[in-house]
Amino acid sequence: MARRVPGDGGHDAAGKNGCRARRADSAASADSADSAESGDSAGAARAAASDASAGAIRGVGGVGGVSGPGAVAGANGVSGAASTSSAAKRKAANGDELEALLLGGVPRHTAYEVCKAAGIPYDEARRYWRAMGFADVGQARAFTDADVDALLRLGGMPRSGLFTEDFAVQVARSMGQTTARLAEWQVDVLFDAFDTAGVGSEEMAEFGYRIGRRVLPELEELLVYVWRRQLAAAAGRVRQQLQEHAEGLQAVGFADLVSFTRLSRQLTEEELARLVSVFEANAADTVAYGGGRLIKTLGDEIMFAADSPARAARIALDLLASMRRTEAVPELRIGVAYGHVVQRNGDIYGTTVNLAARLTSLAEPDQIVVDPELADALADDASFALEPVGTRMVRGLGEIALTALTGD
Repeated sequence: MARRVPGDGGHDAAGKNGCRARRADSAASADSADSAESGDSAGAARAAASDASAGAIRGVGGVGGVSGPGAVAGANGVSGAASTSSAAKRKAANGDELEALLLGGVPRHTAYEVCKAAGIPYDEARRYWRAMGFADVGQARAFTDADVDALLRLGGMPRSGLFTEDFAVQVARSMGQTTARLAEWQVDVLFDAFDTAGVGSEEMAEFGYRIGRRVLPELEELLVYVWRRQLAAAAGRVRQQLQEHAEGLQAVGFADLVSFTRLSRQLTEEELARLVSVFEANAADTVAYGGGRLIKTLGDEIMFAADSPARAARIALDLLASMRRTEAVPELRIGVAYGHVVQRNGDIYGTTVNLAARLTSLAEPDQIVVDPELADALADDASFALEPVGTRMVRGLGEIALTALTGD
């Protein structure tokens, strides 16, 4: 089942540059709109995707020759009243077209019709839909042929005899939760680009449709590519753990922005959002570059993991160095622990995780604190310097000898 995508909404603010571009382009944009609608070559799609990713929505001129919303009336001499009526009809039409484009077809089936076509009991189908995070729409005609195909694939897992229904539900849940955040993130990025370009809420459905036609196939291919690479990396980590008989051993770290609560009271909402965005982007890049995994982000805190103590220690040091070079981000404090963890649904749990979180709260600003296990594992590595900082009572875990980690 598919989430409904509104045909209108978002941001009204018009950037000055976007407004100037709209006035400059209005005389010629009608022809470019027609040519853009008819050109669906792979080269045009790639060019549009490149432009969009660079934030190059040129004023209201759009990507790949998409015209400004007022250009047709200006070119043809249509009166203001007729232009307004036409724009309203176009807005409604493009809202429906955008939904059909994103869903891969026109919603025309009810839930029972989809279940009947797929040969799946309604209760089973509902389990899959809920696992994927889709709201209950009753018997509204909110389903497409793609929903039938999806049910056939999910229902085919337990019917093959190789998997259980619970397995199929877990597959659906993993994809639903992951892609929900991905979709929200990408829509936010697109709407921010519209806002910067001066595209008003009345025009967003139309522009979303035109840009979607060009970039959606590219994004779909890219999504599958990234997923396959991540799947191969995850399988490789499990294989290595089994070969080394080290299943469950991980180095886990938390990095926390100092005085974030105080800053949140001093900054505007836009400034706070920008601060968090810079922090999360820098942290994600640093963790990935160091060969670790970003487990989750919590606004003012990130959680990462690595398969080896040395790798986790290097990531922690690089995080400090990266944030020192970023004026917009306050100091960090980092805690890292090494031991057994439980991996479940893309997250990790256990005493090691709890200890790493507690160590972070005990660290001073611009300091990395590690537990005894990680300190022992790094003792013979000349790349790191370790300095005991005393024994502290750690809530729920007893007395722990703390060590400060620095570079060589």
